[in-house]
Amino acid sequence: MKHISPTLQTLYSDLVQQIYSASEKPGSVYTQTSKGAKYLYVKYPVGATRRDAYLGPADDPGALARAGQIRAEHRNARERRRIVRALRDSAVPAPTRTLGRVLDAISDAGLFGDAVLVGTSAYICYSAVIGVVLPAAALTTQDVDLATASLAISADGGASSMLDIVKRADDSFLAVPGLKKGSPPSSFRSKTGFLVDLLTPQRHRDDENPMPLNNLRAGAVPLQHLDWLIDEPVRAVALHGAGVAICLPQPAKYAVHKLIVAQKRSHHERLKRGKDLMQAKALIEALSETDPHSLDDALDDAFSKGTRGWKSPALRSLKELEIDPSKIT
Repeated sequence: MKHISPTLQTLYSDLVQQIYSASEKPGSVYTQTSKGAKYLYVKYPVGATRRDAYLGPADDPGALARAGQIRAEHRNARERRRIVRALRDSAVPAPTRTLGRVLDAISDAGLFGDAVLVGTSAYICYSAVIGVVLPAAALTTQDVDLATASLAISADGGASSMLDIVKRADDSFLAVPGLKKGSPPSSFRSKTGFLVDLLTPQRHRDDENPMPLNNLRAGAVPLQHLDWLIDEPVRAVALHGAGVAICLPQPAKYAVHKLIVAQKRSHHERLKRGKDLMQAKALIEALSETDPHSLDDALDDAFSKGTRGWKSPALRSLKELEIDPSKIT
């Protein structure tokens, strides 16, 4: 197990603090003239493109103040890019360019205020969070799973739909038609096969599938145990560009959730099942050294939810991984 040095962990902590304390997004301020009057605009880099936003008249104090903050953030972003490069150059796992662009577009739209990144795309971002380099074999993915408990989730920055958002990362994204005619799309696929899936906690057995996310012109597939997984998420940064603000499940909860989910996969999902167990084992081994109490708490909490759907599948996975639950810590 390779630990990330204290120096690099400090760099990452500084990166998180800088991004979450910023009052504005970095961008390029410019002026346009209309009918003899000057107006301030800003061009924000998003995913693989740019989006423009209006600030106000060029002589307006509020617009001028915002323009100054945006320019300052633009300068700060250069330093953050240096930190991201230093972490990536030190073999800290990071998103691919495609994944990074998708996360950037989702973050820019403000979705991580209500949504949480789950699945392998979340696992990729855990190494810097827990201070341990996770095994590369479990890091490959061609999709993003985004979970939200709020069916009223909406986007910032002028996006009117989820499709608008992902197209900022790759213009080839299209909505994947659902099985039910007229149902809102819950998946979006690019020309290269990259998938973005929307999920939501299952509230009742007869929940509509997908559940409508009207403000995003999309839907979300209801899943069991998801409400527990995404409760009280942690703030993190994806190592892409100048850093992308994201939200992740608590690492220990992610590990326990994978133990449970692995036992509920169908026979046709053997590859996913294997990845579930691989990720759970890697996180359990890492957290046993860096944060053992969080594992205890997550297991106890999951076991308290019930035996058949929670405790039994988790214990079966632990047995399969040859991990004694009483000796995790």
